[in-house]
Amino acid sequence: MKNIWFIILPFVFYTSCKKNTRTDPVVPEPPIVLDTSYIFARGTNLSNCFNDYSDPAQFTNRFTPAHLNFIKKNGFTYVRIPVGSTILYNAANPSALHQTNLAFVDAAIDNALSANLGVTLNLHPLANDIDSQLANDPNYVTKIAAYWKSVASYFGKYPADKLSFEILNEPHASAAGLTTKDFSWWQDVQGEIVSAVRTVDSTHSIIVGGEGWNSINGLLQIKPYPFKKIIYTFHFYDPFLFTHQGATWTGWQPAMDARNVPYPSSPQAVAPLIIASNSDDLNNNLRWYGEQRYNIDSLDKWIGRANDWGKANNVTIICNEFGSYKPFAPRQSRLNFLKDVTTVLKKYNIGWAMWDSDEGFGWMTFADAARTTPTADYDVLKSLGMR
Repeated sequence: MKNIWFIILPFVFYTSCKKNTRTDPVVPEPPIVLDTSYIFARGTNLSNCFNDYSDPAQFTNRFTPAHLNFIKKNGFTYVRIPVGSTILYNAANPSALHQTNLAFVDAAIDNALSANLGVTLNLHPLANDIDSQLANDPNYVTKIAAYWKSVASYFGKYPADKLSFEILNEPHASAAGLTTKDFSWWQDVQGEIVSAVRTVDSTHSIIVGGEGWNSINGLLQIKPYPFKKIIYTFHFYDPFLFTHQGATWTGWQPAMDARNVPYPSSPQAVAPLIIASNSDDLNNNLRWYGEQRYNIDSLDKWIGRANDWGKANNVTIICNEFGSYKPFAPRQSRLNFLKDVTTVLKKYNIGWAMWDSDEGFGWMTFADAARTTPTADYDVLKSLGMR
């Protein structure tokens, strides 16, 4: 989520020289399409559960068993749990997980499974230095591989049809200019980490994605890894001017300045916004946005490329992030967008997870700071095809 660079970079063709720095023997196996029709059908991201910026005081109660039962009751089949790079990872000894926080993460997984929800455990760093080190320091890759071996060894106790491991959220060293390498650096680095997991666990699904913040362009440049039970993900936030209007963290001024941008788009729909704005940069992007006439057919063309890649490579793909930032988007436009995205994903039988649950992109709210009684936005759930 959260960044514009991947949609403005030119397409980079994948080239790679195969390398393998591991010493542990792992027998490669051919890719195969998995049956994810249930477990990855409809997910929601627990966005502020164990992030690097999360308050440790809420590790035990941000999403309680009651909240997870509420999520299940409203039709979701799984939760994606982001785990920041400072939560379990121990830089001094990557094979030794942070024991205090490990107990909290373990309890969260157990609570979700007890609510009959599947779980994706996702390494979700806040800082760019993780990407920079992975792209430029082979020793750091070894450390993250050791970390994932420890995570897989510990959490392998949970059923393989309920828990999956996701290597890294939105790799972007090349897309963000943190390395001089092109997108292909990620192929072997991700492969080395996948191989490390497979030395200790052959049963749980591993979720991988492409460079460029898990963009579709990044996905298309991946060569499928030679192991079974690998799932390929992409994130979908196009058109970005609409999905991230008013989002201050994007680093792209037109999105930060945008307000009330409609979806679908047309020149007529954006004309009042152009008249009201005195920003040439924003107005140029609004004109472009209107002229593109973005609608469900546009979304289908984008997502169809990912589907075609999955079919051509005989692998399973999912979309485990998509959404629209709600503070400044017209409500009906946001509902239109969510409906169109999930309609297209359903057309291609692609499982999904909405970003997020209870924050700026979410579908549930709490009336009090104690988070005792969640309320669902039933219009959003209807747009997602769940009502």
